[in-house]
Amino acid sequence: MGCNVEDEFPKQAGCYSETDLRRLAAALGFPSNSLESCLPPGTLHKGIITSKKLHRLLDLGYFTSALHFTFNMKSGLYNVKLILKCLDLLDRSALSFADIQEAKVAFCAYEHLDQKGVKAETGMLLKAIKMCGFAVSPQKLSMYLRQKRPSFVERGRVQLYEFLDLLTICEPRKKFSILDKRVQSTDKTHRGLYQMDDMRTCALTPDEKLASHLNRRFQHVDSWMVPQETVSIAQPPTSRKCQQTEICNGTRPQPPQSRSESSGEATTDESWTLVTPVPQLRCHCYTPKREKPIQTEQDIQKTKNNIEELLYEMETLGEKARWDLNWKLDYYLPGYRERSATRPMPAVQQPPKTIKKKSCKDDVFNRLSAPRKRIPSPCHATSCDAYKLGIVEKIQKERLKCSTAKLNRSKTSHACYALSTTLSAKV
Repeated sequence: MGCNVEDEFPKQAGCYSETDLRRLAAALGFPSNSLESCLPPGTLHKGIITSKKLHRLLDLGYFTSALHFTFNMKSGLYNVKLILKCLDLLDRSALSFADIQEAKVAFCAYEHLDQKGVKAETGMLLKAIKMCGFAVSPQKLSMYLRQKRPSFVERGRVQLYEFLDLLTICEPRKKFSILDKRVQSTDKTHRGLYQMDDMRTCALTPDEKLASHLNRRFQHVDSWMVPQETVSIAQPPTSRKCQQTEICNGTRPQPPQSRSESSGEATTDESWTLVTPVPQLRCHCYTPKREKPIQTEQDIQKTKNNIEELLYEMETLGEKARWDLNWKLDYYLPGYRERSATRPMPAVQQPPKTIKKKSCKDDVFNRLSAPRKRIPSPCHATSCDAYKLGIVEKIQKERLKCSTAKLNRSKTSHACYALSTTLSAKV
């Protein structure tokens, strides 16, 4: 895309030699033999490996541990995603090895110290894209970021494999050469006034001129607005032989006349014209045209390959997730799986017993309306420390005093009643 050298792409699409793997590793900043050393023996057939096999080996984790925080400050999964994105772009001839290397250098120049990616800002990304030798419309870039922002791994940051995907919508800067438009001394407007040069363009930088040009082109050409179509009268195609036979017979095709001319009415401008299709009669000079099929055999084979890859990913999804989990456990918690395997299994907990609600009897209202004196439970008596503190003895003494006072009162009352009865009897 940014380079015209044939050696910047693999010689065969979808096949990589040892030299291609070394160039890819060097473009990403790895040692030249880092990718080649991760391949298991017997995978290279005559020094060539297909892209499908590379994808499968990357999915199975042959490169993860070797690239995990070894040659850069990135994890193994991050580097695997980066290699997969590079293989995809090289298969589609979207980016070359030199473009990947320049993108790597520009990304490292603008990446923050926390190693979490470049800020997803239009100004900073335009500088990084310019450093790679590409150009893009700022409006198009902001629309792209607005659509892709929810799918970013890090919030507000762009990773290197996402930055490479962003370069596919850019164009090489060497394609553009912005020239200042100059007006001749005799040029006039439609009103008969002499035109003048716009001197405001002289104060703009070359980058601002290129950005304004790309924005205008994006608004008129690259936008997704549906253009307004005008309907016109379609004339049936006639061959040269049919025209010659008509001329020899004395009949020459006449141009179509509008209804307004035939009826003598005033012509009116209409925004649309009704077109009625007329079936054409076949003559001896008719030669049917063979139309090309909509889908070629390559498209059908590509669809089959995509279906096979999707089925393979669906089948290996659980295995890859299990392998990834075991790898993380072994890396971050060494020996955890062995200890968990020897640990006894916990006993099966019995389900809790269900408590049946007691049915309400008929005398519940009588019991609640006239409650009886509550007696302390034996459990409360054993757990209560009032006996130890002597509080119970004090209460019992007070109760005895109260009971003796009541008895004395009752005796005095009985004695007074007996005296009153005797006195009344004597009287």
